[in-house]
Amino acid sequence: MSLAEDLAARNEVVLAFASAVEAELGDDTIITVGTAQRSVAEVLLDDVARAVRAQLLSSDEPVGTVAIVLTAAFAETFERAASDEILITAAQPPLKAAARAVREAAGIDIEADDGEEVDPAVVLDDSDDAIVYPILDGATPIACLVVVLGPLAGAETGGPALDLVAPGGGSEMMPSGFVLADVEMGVTAELGRCRMTVRELLSITPGAVIDLDRAAGAPVDVLVNGTLIARGEVVVIDEEFGIRISQLLTQPAQ
Repeated sequence: MSLAEDLAARNEVVLAFASAVEAELGDDTIITVGTAQRSVAEVLLDDVARAVRAQLLSSDEPVGTVAIVLTAAFAETFERAASDEILITAAQPPLKAAARAVREAAGIDIEADDGEEVDPAVVLDDSDDAIVYPILDGATPIACLVVVLGPLAGAETGGPALDLVAPGGGSEMMPSGFVLADVEMGVTAELGRCRMTVRELLSITPGAVIDLDRAAGAPVDVLVNGTLIARGEVVVIDEEFGIRISQLLTQPAQ
């Protein structure tokens, strides 16, 4: 498996990037990430406004790029978050965080330069091998992280494969309009479990404490139709509980 395929199957790069974006925005901002796609157009459609791109360098030689492509509304919000209200200033820490995550996955010395704001068309046309990670506000796409790796960073890896099969049986990335995309499924957040006898169950009264098989501070399980797909931490959003996803499981939980 190539490094690009391995990165598409995992989430370390986009999670590092998203955390840095949240830190730049402050005010307890919470953003989420989507499944890796092949092109920005699949995520943002025609709502592409601005882009900042940084080169990935190894021994001062370019081996790829990382870029953030933003909608008009989010570009304004992100720009205002910078100390000098310049978009590239806000974009630099997240892009460098993404580069560090790529370096750890590649196992070679990679760092990002300071970057530059570019015409979004340059990023859109950059490469057919681009990995595009959607950045979401709830369910709404507001930006994309685009990672393009050159030959030096394309060594074979032993990580897990992302095997999404498109209609017709090909092994390419599943398109965003896939026929099952709108099927509703039950999502459950599970704090912990315990086993009780019927006698113990009947003895529960208001104020009783039930011991769970989970340590304090341990991540919460997120299940879809009873299948564990992710883990995260409990957060409060506008006086309602939510789950900040910290790990997506690409293989069935053992």
